[in-house]
Formats: sequence, structure tokens, C-alpha cells
Amino acid sequence: MKLNLENRTLAKITPKERKEQRLWNAIALREAVINAFVHNDYTKEVAPKFEIFDDRLEITSYGSLPEGLSKEEFFEGYSIIRNKELMRIFKDLDLVEQLGSGIPRILQAYTQDCFHFSENFLRVTLPSTESVTQTQQDTQQDTQQVKELLKVFKGTHSRGELQEMLGLSDRENFRQKYLQPAIEAGLIALTIPDKPTSRNQKYYLTEKGKKTQ
Repeated sequence: MKLNLENRTLAKITPKERKEQRLWNAIALREAVINAFVHNDYTKEVAPKFEIFDDRLEITSYGSLPEGLSKEEFFEGYSIIRNKELMRIFKDLDLVEQLGSGIPRILQAYTQDCFHFSENFLRVTLPSTESVTQTQQDTQQDTQQVKELLKVFKGTHSRGELQEMLGLSDRENFRQKYLQPAIEAGLIALTIPDKPTSRNQKYYLTEKGKKTQ
């Protein structure tokens, strides 16, 4: 299957060990593909669609949840067979072990948020390991930059003063990587909150920020 070829193994070598991880969880991927074929509504001659993006894999099947099956029941593993003959073939090929077991297996690796229901389609989105790792790295970097910002506070400061104390010249980089994350985290506050772009705007540590400093 082409998706198996696309599901490459990523390796991370550390001083102690070599860690390997597939781009998408292999078991969840297998179950999502099987579900897309077995539960697809073929009355409109619309086949399942598989799309690979830089940061995710999307599997879209035609036909939303069968009548009489709620989302809660769907996630709990209950199932209403839409294509009995196709299900029989998949079982004969040992591709399906037990009716309704696919969704719980997917949820062992991904959250319910990866499922999107619309009136006529069901889409499963599996985020790529690369994008998850990058997000974690970005978050760690942002956290370090916020810590650096908190350390220079000695009272109330303007944006320019904070940049000067940090030795930063790029205003936009300072705003995106240092200032805004700290504000959103509730670590620093504005002296003129109703006019965030005021030329007289200054910033100070909140109680939460003082505890984190």
C-alpha cells in the first residue's frame, strides 16, 4: 500500500540511544484506512480520498454517521455495518478482527479531535510526527524566551526599554517571541490595557509573573 511507503520511519540519535518513530502510528493508520473503505457510502459512486500534506494525513470517506448511531456511540466502538459484503471480504482477508474495534484503536494513538463530521463526509486527520515534534520544539523555545524576558523586569518598562535590556533590535521578533507569549500566559500586563498600541504603553509583572521570575 502506498501509504505504508509514505509512512517513513524517523530516527533521533541521542548520546544514549537511537529512537525511531513512524510518521503516523501504524496501527491507527491501518484502522483508519480500513474504516474509510468499509464504511464509505458508495451509492453516489464516491470513493474514499487520501491526501498527504506536509504536516498531516487526511482520510475522507463519503457518508457521515449512519442513521441511529451517535458520535458518543461511534467513539465507544459501536458500529452499524454499511457495506456487509465488503465487510465480509475484509474479514475473510483477516483485515478486520472485530466489528467496532477500529475506532478505539485509533483513539489509543490520537484524540477525538482528529475526527471531523459533516453532513455528507467523515474525515480523519492524523498529524505527522514531524509537525508534532516541531510544535514541541517551538513551544520549548518560546518558553525559554519568555523566561529571559521575565528576568529583566525591575518595575515598569516600555517596549523599547525591554528590548534594550535584552539586546534585541528586531521589534517584530520581540513582540512575537517574547512579549505576546508572556502577555497571553498572564505573566505580564499592560499599564494601558484598553489602548494596547499606545505610545505611552508600558509593561509590568503580574503576581503570576513574579512567582515565575
